[in-house]
Formats: sequence, C-alpha cells, structure tokens
Amino acid sequence: MDQRLSPWLIVAGALACVAAYCLWPHDEPAAVPVPEHTAVAAASVLSRLAAMPVGASIASAAVTASEPPLVGRNGRIVDLGGLSVAQYVAQREGAARLGNIKAAYEVYQAESLCANTDEPLPETTESPDREQIARAQARQRALCINISPSQVQERMRYLKLAADAGNADAQVDYFMEGPGGKPVDLAANADEPAVKQWKQDAMGYLRTAGAQCNAYALSLLSNAYDMGSMVERDPGLVMAYGIAAARARGGDKTPEQWKRQFGDDLNEADAAAALKLGTQLADGACRSAQK
Repeated sequence: MDQRLSPWLIVAGALACVAAYCLWPHDEPAAVPVPEHTAVAAASVLSRLAAMPVGASIASAAVTASEPPLVGRNGRIVDLGGLSVAQYVAQREGAARLGNIKAAYEVYQAESLCANTDEPLPETTESPDREQIARAQARQRALCINISPSQVQERMRYLKLAADAGNADAQVDYFMEGPGGKPVDLAANADEPAVKQWKQDAMGYLRTAGAQCNAYALSLLSNAYDMGSMVERDPGLVMAYGIAAARARGGDKTPEQWKRQFGDDLNEADAAAALKLGTQLADGACRSAQK
C-alpha cells in the first residue's frame, strides 16, 4: 500500500499531495506545509471518497479503477484490494503482532482510514462542500464497519513499530499524525510531556528518513526549522535541508539562486555554510541509499 474552494478543502488538497510526493518532478524544494495536527487530514480522505453514493455496501465501496483512491490520515493512498478495512486487517494482524514490519505498516495504513470518520466540519464550510464531505464520510464509515476505536488507536503502535525498524515512510507518517495520532493544538499544549516526547521522536524520525534520501522528510525538516513550532527556528538549517530536498529529487541551482531563495536571514558566510551542509546531507544520504 503504500491532491478556489473553502479553507477546509484547500487543506484537503494540500494533504492529498502527500500521497504523490515521490512523483513530484520539481527541480527545487517544494513548499511543503507542516501540519498543525488538528485532524485536518480528514478532509483529504473525505474529498477522495465523495464520489460514492450514501448507503452503498462495503463490497461496492471497495476501490476500483473508476473510483477515487482512498487516502489515509497520513495523506497516502491506501489500496484495500476490494476488502473492508476489517477484512484487510484480519489478514495481516497476526503477522503484525509477531513483529512483521511490512504487515505492521499495512495494518497501520488501513486503520488510518478510520481515524477521521466522524470528524466535525468547520462552521465556515460552504454548503456544497459540506454535502460532498458528508457523502464521503458515509462511504468511509462503510469501509470501517467492525473496526473498533481501540483498533483505530492501536494503529499508532504499529506505526511506531515500523518507524523504529527504519521504514522511512512510517517515519514521515509519525510526524504527519501528530502526538498520539489525535487532534492536538501544539502551541496550547507545548508543555505537555507527551507533546514534548512526540516532537523529539518525530524530528528524530525525519532526520533518519532524510538520511535515507527521503526528499519529503528533508522538505519537512526545512519547514520545521522555518516555522519554529517543532524546534527552535534556524535559517541555516532551513536552507540546508531545503537544498538537500531539492538535490534528493535530482534538482539543483547555483549558489546565487539558493541564496536568493533561502538566504534573506543569512549573511554570506552562513549562506555558504548552509549550501555546503545541504549538499553534504543530500549527497551522503543518496549515495548510501543507492548501495
């Protein structure tokens, strides 16, 4: 297993792009939004599901070539192979519980479809958008029949198992899920021990994924150091990770072009150091990944 509307659906489109990040042909770092972890991923899922009529059966809810793909809370496309989520999970959960990393990540992916089935819509959502998302919720709930709340929350254990085993996709997803995989206002809960631990773990996972030449992880690191909500703002690392992300995708620019893109807050010496670090980060990671 392995995109002008209301603000709610604008966010949906941004998160849907996650599913296709590895296909981006950009020669420069993409502007990757760092999620605020307030369950906005629900819109990404629901906008993909709106094509199916309310009340359809689980069998007809399965993804086919003519239907929009299902998108999990992490923004990735999920292929259930014509099964309900419960059926799909039942085929893999035994192996996942025994530590099979591939099965664990697949169980996580499937259960992530059920994480936002009842997410309330913002009051500002326009009527046509609300109707579309309501239909999508109905389809998603149909696929999630017989999946319990405990199973939905257990997905995070399987996700961490895969992330700890070095699965770069899982490491990125851990960041995208937010603390405990639940809606959390990071600013309001900055002093919570669980939030602090998640920040530490999530940034560590992104660095590990970036060291595997994962361009999306490198972009997220650049944005994290730019926003300053995960870690202290560092313009040098914004530039270094932005350059590394572009080089991981096969793109490059002259030093002057990089300076114009990232160097507003850097003097010449710091910009040169960031350029050198970004090149080293990408070249080292991508050479290692090719071995």
